[in-house]
Order: sequence, then structure tokens, then C-alpha cells
Amino acid sequence: MVPAMPFHDSVRRASLALAAAALVVPFAPGPGNAQDTAVNPFAGFETHHLSNGVKVWFKRLDGAANVSISAGVPVGADADPPGKEQLAHFTEHMLFADHNGRTEQEIKDAVEGLGGRRNGTTFRDHTWYYVTIAREHGLFAIEWLAGIMSPHAMEPEVVARGRQPVENEIGARPREFFDHLGALLTPRWATPPGFYEREFGIVDTRDPIPDYWTSLRRITPDDLRGFYDRYYAPGAMTVTIVGDLEPDSALAHAERTFGRFPARAVNRFDVATTDPGRGRASYSWGFQSTIRYQSRHKLFDPSADDLLHALFVRDLLGRRLNQRLRYGERKAVYGASAGLVRRGPAAYLQVSSRIDRDDFDFATGIIDEEIEHLRNGSLDPAEFESDRAALVERLRASNQTAESLNLWTRNHFYDPDTFADFPDVLGFYETVTQAQVAAFARNAFAQTRQVLTVARTQPLSQGMMVAAVVALVWSTLRVLGRLLTTPIEMRNLRYIARFRLPILLRVVYTAGLLAALLALVVLGVAAFSRLTADWVDSVDSYLFQTAATAGMGVLLLAALCLVYASAPRKILVLSDELRIKSRAWRSRVLLPEDIEEISRLQFRDVWLNKRIFRGPPMAFGFLRRGICVRPHKGRAYFFHTRNTEELDDVLNWWHVRRIR
Repeated sequence: MVPAMPFHDSVRRASLALAAAALVVPFAPGPGNAQDTAVNPFAGFETHHLSNGVKVWFKRLDGAANVSISAGVPVGADADPPGKEQLAHFTEHMLFADHNGRTEQEIKDAVEGLGGRRNGTTFRDHTWYYVTIAREHGLFAIEWLAGIMSPHAMEPEVVARGRQPVENEIGARPREFFDHLGALLTPRWATPPGFYEREFGIVDTRDPIPDYWTSLRRITPDDLRGFYDRYYAPGAMTVTIVGDLEPDSALAHAERTFGRFPARAVNRFDVATTDPGRGRASYSWGFQSTIRYQSRHKLFDPSADDLLHALFVRDLLGRRLNQRLRYGERKAVYGASAGLVRRGPAAYLQVSSRIDRDDFDFATGIIDEEIEHLRNGSLDPAEFESDRAALVERLRASNQTAESLNLWTRNHFYDPDTFADFPDVLGFYETVTQAQVAAFARNAFAQTRQVLTVARTQPLSQGMMVAAVVALVWSTLRVLGRLLTTPIEMRNLRYIARFRLPILLRVVYTAGLLAALLALVVLGVAAFSRLTADWVDSVDSYLFQTAATAGMGVLLLAALCLVYASAPRKILVLSDELRIKSRAWRSRVLLPEDIEEISRLQFRDVWLNKRIFRGPPMAFGFLRRGICVRPHKGRAYFFHTRNTEELDDVLNWWHVRRIR
């Protein structure tokens, strides 16, 4: 971090410094007017620590119509325990609930009745609360926000009333059949690693499809109190006050309110990152009119200085790419955006755009060229100075209000371990050199840190794709049928009978067959997803990806057909062989010498005997004996047919005759 000025705990010295600045850079504040654009809105932030450890960033913004106050803690949804997802979010809601004898409605109206705005937001790695109000109510707003952030009793009846608003906000509801089916088909162990796990080593312990409705009902008042006590310690809080308030009065009010929170140990929710040491590229094709381009460049455990450089690079790259690709002579894109995304110690710079199909090579060439300029520091010095000046003025103009300045604590400066003081972003932009940018960019834009994602446009129409899928399925079934079907000489057929299963066995075996098919689908989809993510998507070839995807689809379809065809359905007696016909295509041929035994057995002879391990019986054999066909090897069959006695006579006649 490059500080613009030293920060002091002394209010008197800060006030003198502001007065001196006023003499050097005169401005004329007035009601409703912001400071003159020549003034740096980021300068003059003071850092104070209250008696219990709460950190306060204070900025007197003379002439500002509103006061904006925020409080944040560096913990969010990532700290939710497995099975109790939404705990951090629920805690945020509960801090706005009934407290200190006032209802939630009264607490809300206390601010909104004065024309103020207030809210809270739970992110993955932090939670942020704010209130913005007219400056004459600024001291009240400090007291109000301190009441929100103070320890809450989390009474059971208040928690019960607060649960439904969270459910409504996130759309949680009890799971139904297809919800359970979707969760069953996507278990966590079968899901490929997500972006943060694959690229940063941050493992997500929650299910791919969390049951938020159930998890919210598992959250108890003790869970909410425990979460607050653990992560909302005063030493973890950063309170930011921006507005036209007298420093002594504002800080004294903060001490009387926030400073009264009981001091306790600070517990951070820490996650570690791991650099895989390699880049990654993935390509896909979809039904859209433009090519979707996204290039992410990873930052591991970035320091305050890294993040300030990243912000500058984000703005500079976004400006230059739009100038060349959107507003230049060749309009290859509607817009090119550059962003900075953070999740605790993991961060990345992102360049994304929707590119016209005919301009993809041109546009990506410009993107690569601009990144190389940053890495090598090879921009024309006059161009760099011109772009930097434009960024500085845009930054200055867009941060003239108290709320716009406070938003930086929500979006970027929320981690107290990274930012001890509120950074002077504009001062940094004004003084950063191209050489400093290049030193940062050489590491940030290294090939081993790039994650490239390109979604091209499908060369085939949707109708052609549907026809191709139907043709592939039809041809697969036809080929599979030919391979599995063994021709029968119908003149040799002597007898045919269908197995008759009791209703209970039919239900059990049908459920077992469906479970086997479902398990195969889960395993197949998991294998497909992993193979696709690890091997297929990285190849920039439509033909290869289509062939690989079709091949895996054919294999999965064939496996499903084989499982389905494993269930026996009929027995065919031919003059020289027996056939056990399956539900589809396949049949098992048994020659006389293959058969060890054909007999009539009862329940105890099969179900209470080791014979049961030779094959699932298709009859109980309680009231009448069933037929048992037991080969020397492989599955045995115990069954009834419509006329079991007649078939038994036929089988014995056939077996005896063929053996002789």
C-alpha cells in the first residue's frame, strides 16, 4: 500500500491538518455542495481504535449533505458449518430484529422515518452493515448502527419470526421429488472441483445443491449466539464514518456506543490458498450470437499494495480495451469489462467480453497486446500519462459523496488484516508509475496464473443438433441390439414361458433395477464431468469435443442398456439348448452339459440356503414348489410360470433326452 499521508489518533492534529489543506487548496463548501473537484476525496481519513478494540475510520467531508456510517466484520457465508448453510446470513438478519425493547419495525422506522437508508449484506468472506442519513442526524446514526451491531439475546420467539424472511429472500422451500432426485444425482463426491478448489485449493464443504430450507430449520438460537460471539468481537469490527461531522463529537459518540461492546478474543475464519502452478484453458460451444470470452488472472494472498495495483490495472485495462474494441474504428465488441474479484485470500483480475464471431481473433489479439504492454511497461509514456489522468479524474468525480466513499469498505477494504488504514486510492493513482505497474503485472498476468474460458457459437442449428442426437441414440440402440441378439431357429423352439414374479418381488427387483440404473447415471455423469473438465474442454476443437462427448454418451447409453437387459424375463426351450431371455435383446444360452440341476424346490431350499447367492430368486416357493435351473457356473434361476408343472415336465424331458 502507498499511503497518501500519515494517520493520527489525535483529533486535534487531524483538524489542524485539514485546516492547513484548506489554505493550500481553497474550496467553498455550501449546503448540498460537494468539495471542489481539485480536492482528493480519499485524503484525510483518520484511523482510531476505541477502548475495546473497535477500529474507526473517520473522514470529515465538509459540505456533504449526508453522513454515511458502516460497520463490517471479515466473516461471511464461507464460515457456515456444513448442514447449517445460511448461518452467517441469518445472523445478519437477526441483528436487525427486535432488540432492547424495540420491534424490528420500530428499529427500521427510526432511520427511514428520518429519510435515511440502511441495510446489511452477507458476502462469502465478509458481512457489511450501513446507514446513510442527513448530516443533522449523523450522531443518531452512529448510535443506531451500534445498536444493530451490539450483542443480541437471540430469543427463540424472535429467531422463529426471523427465519421466514431469510427463506423468502433466498427462495428456500421444502424439497419435493425432483429436488431430492437432483440432489441424489449430484453428490459432492461425484462433482468435479469448483473454480476456487481447482485454482486456489479452497475446498467447499457444502453440498452442490444445498437444502437451504432444512439447514435454516436446523439453526438454533444457540447457533446464532455462538456465531456472533465468535466472529463479531469488537477487535474484528471496522466502523467507517464519513460526513460533515465534528471529529471530537463523532468519535466521542462512537466510544459511548460501539466502545461499550464487551471486549473479547478475535477469531478469524481463515482459509489457506494453494497455487497449482499452472494455467488453464477451457473451450465450449453454445447457442448464442457472440463468443463469450473470459480471462481470469489469479492473485494469491494479495497485500494492500497488490490490491491497489490491481484496482489501477483493472481501471486502466478496462478503459484501453473499450477505447480500442468498442469505440475504435473496428467495433468488435459491445463492451469489454475488467474486474477485481476477492474471496478472502483468493483474488483474481478478470477481463470479459462478448465478441462478434468474425472479430474474435482481432479482439483477443488486442487484449493480449494490452496485457503485454502492462507486463513490459511498453505503453507510450504520453499515452500512459493521459490514461492515468483520465482515471484520476473519473475516480475523483465518482467519489464526492459520503456514501460513495463508504462503499469502498464494502467492496475492497473490509479485511482489517490487509488494510490497517483507509488507503488513499486517488493519491495512489496519481503517483503510480508504469514501471511499478509492470512489476505487478509480470506476476499477475503470468501464464501459470491465467484461467481462460471461451464459449464459441455453435456451428449447427438447434434443429440439426436434436436430429443428430436422435440419430445417435437410434443408431446406438440398433448396433447394440445387433451385437447382443443371438438369432434363434424358430423351428427348433419347443416351449416358451414367461417368469411370473410375486408382486412383492416385482416391486423390490424393479426398485433395485432403477437404483442400479440411477447409480450408473450418477457414476457416468461424474466420470463424464471429470473427463470433460480435465481432458476434453481444454482442447480447442469442435470436432474433437463433439466426438468425445458423443463417445462418452454412447458408452453411458450402452451401459444403461446392458444393466436393463440383465433382468431375465422368459425361458425358451429349444431342441438343443435353453435360453434365458432378458427384457431386451440379450439372452443366455445353456447347453445340456452346462446344467448341473433342474429340480423342484421349496422356500427353505432356496431362501434359507446358500443357493440364494447363486442368483436372486424370482419366486418364494411357499405354497407350491418352484423350478430351479442351476448351471455349473454363473447365475441360477428359481421361478414360477403360468403352468409351472407343465414346464417342469418339458424341462426334465428335454434334459434327460439331451443327456442321453
